Amino acid sequence: MDGPNNRSLMVWELQVPRDSIRGTFELTLAFIQSLRRRVMAATGSDRSLHLSLFSLACAYTWVCLVKAEETKEDEARVIFSADCRSRLDPPLPATYFGNCTVGCLVVAKTKGLLGEDGLVVALRAISEALRNLEKEGILNGAENWVSRLSSLRSGRLVGIAGSHRFGMYETDFGWGSPCKVEIVSIDRTSAISFTENKNGGGGVNVGLVLKKHCMDAFASLFAKDLKNHSRI
Repeated sequence: MDGPNNRSLMVWELQVPRDSIRGTFELTLAFIQSLRRRVMAATGSDRSLHLSLFSLACAYTWVCLVKAEETKEDEARVIFSADCRSRLDPPLPATYFGNCTVGCLVVAKTKGLLGEDGLVVALRAISEALRNLEKEGILNGAENWVSRLSSLRSGRLVGIAGSHRFGMYETDFGWGSPCKVEIVSIDRTSAISFTENKNGGGGVNVGLVLKKHCMDAFASLFAKDLKNHSRI
């Protein structure tokens, strides 16, 4: 164990924060579409922005979280998994079975996220990170990924767990589809989870584990635009 050739990896022990609670919030497809229209109107239909359902849901949730946690750091960071299959050269065939993802780190100025145009600021940062994957190559700097991840352990790094495209509610092992899908790892990682809506319709369920006062603030911020949308 203590010899010169010991190359064992240290276990990254994560504890469930005390006094934390879990919350699940729904983003409907209609609301996501309204966000897309709002961003296009605010930016003059800037084609450099990546306005997919995932990007919009990620940006909206990220901004609400930064505001709810009253982030004091100069920069806010979020990381999610990007699909490598079509980005490899040559690309993997459609019949490929298995994981093929890479972490995509997004960094934005906290002041910008807290401002009136926070959603656009978040989307610009997400779009830039995705463009860099395409421009620099999906495996660029792969030899430094582990050391880079270790350097990110200081400060708040928000992860995105799961995906609205996994089709979890379509899974049936013989006793019917799930009644409720939760990603339990976010209890310890403080990540944001994405799953598809159980009732279909193309929306996203967003899961978080936060301290109660942060959860109350997040719920209020998250619901604010939803209420405005329902009046349209």
